[in-house]
Amino acid sequence: MIMTRHFQVSTSQSFNSIGRMAASMRPLAGLSISCGGYAIVAFGIAPTLYMRNLSAFAWQFLPAAFVLLSLGLLVAAIVRRPAAPFTYLADIIRRRGGGALGIAAGMCIGMAAFWTVKFNIPHAVPFYADPALAEIDRTLHFGDPWRWVHSIMPAAAMPPMLVVYFPLWLLAFIGCIALAAFHPSDRLRSRYLLSFIATYAVLGTMLAALGASVGPIFYDQFLGEGRFADLILTLKQKPGASYHFFVADRLYAAYVSGAEDVFAGISAMPSIHVAVATLNALFLTQINRWLGVAAWAFAALTLFGSVYFGWHYAVDGYVSAAAVLLFWRLFDAPRRDEQSSDVTC
Repeated sequence: MIMTRHFQVSTSQSFNSIGRMAASMRPLAGLSISCGGYAIVAFGIAPTLYMRNLSAFAWQFLPAAFVLLSLGLLVAAIVRRPAAPFTYLADIIRRRGGGALGIAAGMCIGMAAFWTVKFNIPHAVPFYADPALAEIDRTLHFGDPWRWVHSIMPAAAMPPMLVVYFPLWLLAFIGCIALAAFHPSDRLRSRYLLSFIATYAVLGTMLAALGASVGPIFYDQFLGEGRFADLILTLKQKPGASYHFFVADRLYAAYVSGAEDVFAGISAMPSIHVAVATLNALFLTQINRWLGVAAWAFAALTLFGSVYFGWHYAVDGYVSAAAVLLFWRLFDAPRRDEQSSDVTC
């Protein structure tokens, strides 16, 4: 009887261990399958550009992620186990190191596919939606929203807004992926990664093709009108405008020439910038209330900046935020035995 009970307990523990292992592998398996399929499609469309994007993303994303992650883990180790921080680091790496490497590899493969497909969307679906999107924006806001934005922002705001929209956004992009990779909650990691995949695959590819558009900054160049001439003039008169238009000119030149440039591709609807900022805010809110407050403020600034710089119509950001909220709700699968508020980095 005792042996039978011991066998039942041991068997139950074994199945529980297998279950926990399977649960921890689900996000990585989903990421691998999704990114692998996405990469096959992208490679089939433009193999040379895909390999160039993959190489560029690996050499730029991975080193930055490694530095940021190392600093984050070191701070976490000192805060959570000040008496033995290196033991804490060893424990984290032993538990999540392999999975984190898999996530990093999947991100490189998937993001290279995204940029490759994005560059080639106009070859399949010509830009057509800008007049309708501009009218929707004007109707919703009782005028062009960029005018409202610029009316309340001093000229000196452009340089800090550029910092928010580019380097800080990228820092948050890398940081949240690293945090998800090492977070102890399988549920939260899975929810974040699945929402991330849906954001880029559904919004960044499918909806971008359905709503093919260039945004206010390129509107006049593509449609041969002067509808946003005042916006361009207003932007060019502000400090820091040279970098902004350097980026815009590079994207436009790549489109016109057809040159397969890395990290190039024009797409306004929907805003991936706003989508990722919204996803990060949802994720960080689950970890810490004050982190969540800061992340939501950053998401609002990102939406503000997307209109301020003319990259997007305001409706692009609204659609993105709403879709990400839907993804986040859809991929919620709570586990009663998990404490998702436990933070390790």
